[in-house]
Amino acid sequence: MIKGLLPVLESPDECLERLWKRIPDYIRRTFAAAAVLGLATHLYMFANKFTNHDDLNQMFYADYGAASGRWLLPLVLRLDGNLSIPWLIGLLSVLFLAGVACFTVSLLRIRRPLSCFAASALIVTFPTVTATFGYMFSADAYFLSLLMAVFGAYAAVKWGWRGSALGAVVIALSMSIYQSYLPTAAVLMVGALLFETLDGECSFRELFGKGVRLAGVLLAAVAGYMVSVRLTTRNTGLTDYEGISSMGRLSLTELPSLIFKSYRKYVDFFLRNDWNCHFDFLKYGFILAGLATVILGVLLLRRRRLGRAKTALVLGLAAVYPLAGAFIYVMVPNGFVHIHMLYGLIYILIAPLALADYTAQQEKREAGKAALRSAASWVILLTMILTSYSYAVTDNNAYLKADLGMRQCEAYSNRLLERIEICDGYKAGMDIVLVGSDIREEALTPTPEASTAWLVGIFDMGNLRTFSTYRKFLRYYLGFTGPVYTGDSEIARNLANMETVQAMPLYPEAGSVQVIDGMVIVKLNG
Repeated sequence: MIKGLLPVLESPDECLERLWKRIPDYIRRTFAAAAVLGLATHLYMFANKFTNHDDLNQMFYADYGAASGRWLLPLVLRLDGNLSIPWLIGLLSVLFLAGVACFTVSLLRIRRPLSCFAASALIVTFPTVTATFGYMFSADAYFLSLLMAVFGAYAAVKWGWRGSALGAVVIALSMSIYQSYLPTAAVLMVGALLFETLDGECSFRELFGKGVRLAGVLLAAVAGYMVSVRLTTRNTGLTDYEGISSMGRLSLTELPSLIFKSYRKYVDFFLRNDWNCHFDFLKYGFILAGLATVILGVLLLRRRRLGRAKTALVLGLAAVYPLAGAFIYVMVPNGFVHIHMLYGLIYILIAPLALADYTAQQEKREAGKAALRSAASWVILLTMILTSYSYAVTDNNAYLKADLGMRQCEAYSNRLLERIEICDGYKAGMDIVLVGSDIREEALTPTPEASTAWLVGIFDMGNLRTFSTYRKFLRYYLGFTGPVYTGDSEIARNLANMETVQAMPLYPEAGSVQVIDGMVIVKLNG
């Protein structure tokens, strides 16, 4: 009797098997492709310990975030024990990115194996991922934020009003970890609505209403986030770094120029190669892929015959799509937009894959037109696969730069410490003052060839030496426990004005390391 009254409880294996059967094949393929490609691309970073100024500061305990409007970040960082452990953080990050790929292909109707593979490759190799891994201590938290933003878009698109409420909350929480992924949620919403319009099954009024609802989700998420920031920073205020303190302040007179800047970024990034992330010939591939996309779009619109209103909506959404992906330029009107803030740009490359896949699923094969569609699909697919390979090369070029920079800085620092410890009058525990260490000279760039990989957060020898965190580099990587004052410190600046110090030659010349007034003075620059 008791047995009959108890609810049926599945074993873990039964539950997992049931859930596994409910996952579509294309999602399984996408997740597997993203996980494998993510690990393969970034294994160099995960198997080593490269660092930068922020990672040195937060290597063993990260407690910042609230002053940057990221009040949830310190809590999420507990996922990895609050230690900057590359392999653990890397594995978690790749799993989160694989989840991003799955939600992306679902929302943008990508189903075919090669298209899923190409979309996954773009998502995990895009150089913003590598730039984020430069800040290894927070990378998993940031990619969790990205996954939350994408899931918020998915919930809002797929689950109606209830999903809208959930989506607004999740996107607001995503922004509470890292604000820069709001454009990713926006571009996915626009893309999903675009394909729903192409279906031709809903009326214009229904589509317009859904667009208003999705826009409302984004506005509600931003409003909820701003309220949470106001509450969490009421005693400290917001930092001015990267224009964070000006969040929510937007002049209508600035809006046209910011929108223009958003669109122009695609030309700068993909055609002018301003961040040097692409093979030179790829700009021609992007142009051809763009033409192929236009051809597919025209053929699709001619066949679907949606009517003037829906056709205008399709064209309007297609125009808004790139703006949504680069909306970070509107969000940060007074700050510098680093490459790790530009993740939304990758969706301009995923859109052609999605359109080619959608066209293949929807259209009947017709002589002539079928051949044209196939040729356009080939151009798009090959361009995107070559682009993802280009990104993988760029990523590992950056990791090589970081690796060489670490080795060079360690060798340089060993020589420097040896000169300090053999200096006449040196005693253990003396203050070490590195006058001019914050000034970069040519000698700090022994491998200019590696500078082709210019990604914010990926440091070379000169970056490691010139930042104030160099003292922590000496402690963590060289084991030097004495007090060190870098060139940007007040004591170093005061000493730099002394006649005795000004008369000293520059390191590594004889006399560039001296004990003066009980301190070891190293004159690195005048």
